[in-house]
Amino acid sequence: MSAVLDKAAAAEQAEATRTTDGFHLVIDALKLNDIDTIFALPGIPITDFLRMAQGEGLRVISFRHEQHAGNAAAAAGFLTQKPGICFTVSAPGFLNGLTALANATTNCFPMILISGSSEREIVDLQQGDYEEMDQLAIARSLCKAAYRVLHAQDIGVGIARAIRSALSGRPGGVYLDLPARLFGQTMDAAAGRNSLIKVVDPAPRQIPAPEAVQRALRMLRGAKRPLIILGKGAAYARADAEIRAFVETTGIPYLPMSMAKACCRTTMRSRPPPRVRTCWPKPTWSSWSGRA
Repeated sequence: MSAVLDKAAAAEQAEATRTTDGFHLVIDALKLNDIDTIFALPGIPITDFLRMAQGEGLRVISFRHEQHAGNAAAAAGFLTQKPGICFTVSAPGFLNGLTALANATTNCFPMILISGSSEREIVDLQQGDYEEMDQLAIARSLCKAAYRVLHAQDIGVGIARAIRSALSGRPGGVYLDLPARLFGQTMDAAAGRNSLIKVVDPAPRQIPAPEAVQRALRMLRGAKRPLIILGKGAAYARADAEIRAFVETTGIPYLPMSMAKACCRTTMRSRPPPRVRTCWPKPTWSSWSGRA
């Protein structure tokens, strides 16, 4: 019996003395939030991180240019509705990825650009650190939000805030600055696990007020030549079935933009059924082309 107790006590002591570091905290925070793929161009200080990420089961897709990695992350974010993660090195690598980040922000693609950076104490005093650049200040005006993590215990908070910012409201690009020294910081493993945060419902559905819906219907009923324009927001919302039903029921012509073409079949015709002809006259080519 005493041997069993001694063994249990030894296990508890070993667990109490276990530590973790910034590398593994970043990996664990991503995995906790169901992130399973990283797009990157390996280099200092993220080379070791990417090797560890692969060892922990994350899929790492490498590119020859950071802009391509960032564009792939943005596209993945749009398709999966989870923020695409792009890792780059500092300074030149960060600037290359910044183009994709700005594009993701403009196009409302959820994406997080995570870059290594030089040490703040040297950069802020302009003492000439390796690839010295105030990356946070540069990124802030070109993306939806920008954060910097300086301490290992704040990694969970930083990644959680980046995920929520990328997905909430209008999706967009977020920059997360991780100085090289952060990866090597260590802390108690149990405290590290407790510091991680799983983001819950980062983009809750917003239902329009009933009076707003009725107002829109009144405007449609009074419209002489209504036209439905479908944007990528409709595609991102996965509203294909509802849009098709609306078009086929009302008979209103529709025009899909480039990223919403899959919402409606190209062969689908706008044919108003008899019960709605009192609202919209049967469309003819001359009426829509302005020759009526």
